[in-house]
Amino acid sequence: MLEPTNTTHNPNPAADPHFDAIMQLQGAEEFKQLVQRVRKFQENKVKYSVPDARLPNYLWFARRGGGITTCVTAFSEYLHAAKIIEFSGIVKYFKFIPAHTAPHAYFSELTRLNNTLTEIAGHHRHFKGIACIILDDWLEYTTEIHFNNLLYFCASISDQVVTVFCAHTDNRREMEAVESAIMSYMRCETVSLRFPGTGELVKFIEEKYFAKHHFCFTEEARSLLAESIAEITTGRYFAGFKTIHHLASDIIHGLLTSDLNGGEITAEMLREFFKDSAYMKRLKTPHENKVMGFGAHRECVK
Repeated sequence: MLEPTNTTHNPNPAADPHFDAIMQLQGAEEFKQLVQRVRKFQENKVKYSVPDARLPNYLWFARRGGGITTCVTAFSEYLHAAKIIEFSGIVKYFKFIPAHTAPHAYFSELTRLNNTLTEIAGHHRHFKGIACIILDDWLEYTTEIHFNNLLYFCASISDQVVTVFCAHTDNRREMEAVESAIMSYMRCETVSLRFPGTGELVKFIEEKYFAKHHFCFTEEARSLLAESIAEITTGRYFAGFKTIHHLASDIIHGLLTSDLNGGEITAEMLREFFKDSAYMKRLKTPHENKVMGFGAHRECVK
């Protein structure tokens, strides 16, 4: 029977600010639960002296703009601060997007991935950290030879790299297919990153951007704002909280350039931001700067 050692309950208090920051994220409840399990895993690993126990790899599903980059950045910072996995290299994580390659063609993506690992290892012998592999191009091709070769390669480096596979889909058939393929090669835990709903986003905007300046919405204004948010979140080029921040900042700017009479925001004052307005059409127009970024440490793209 395992007996607890004399270690403290939390061996790495430096990780607490990173843990707390994750717990304060809007939405992403399954991701928060994942981090809570990881924290408990590390506590028990130290407490019961099980040094060989390792984290699994992960499969994250999210809609576009759902915060995958935000979560993987926060995850890597927490794991590093808590000393849960070993990191070595010039970055803590990197993002890699393997392009789909026809079965009869040479699969150069493995060479590119291997070269990336060598590059970010820096002066270290091997890169150790997190690989964020975006599988969007492969969701319809999970039975093809090159996809299996990719999974085999990722499994072969799992003693040095925790792989977070990511896919922007809510299609149940695609989700089950990619999950089954990955689990045939390696340990993997699946997480869905749910982006906050319209009501949650309205409340978030009110609390984060307006309440601190003593602005408040009338019920009609709040209802119209909800319609506008529902409109932009269904757009193909929605960029998550980045888009929400743009919307809130533009509303505040519009208010401050108008004739204000107190802190009450009426529907008429939001006319420029109605769902059918020219502003909303511009916000939904594709632009390269609206692609999800959230400050990733390193992105390796096609």
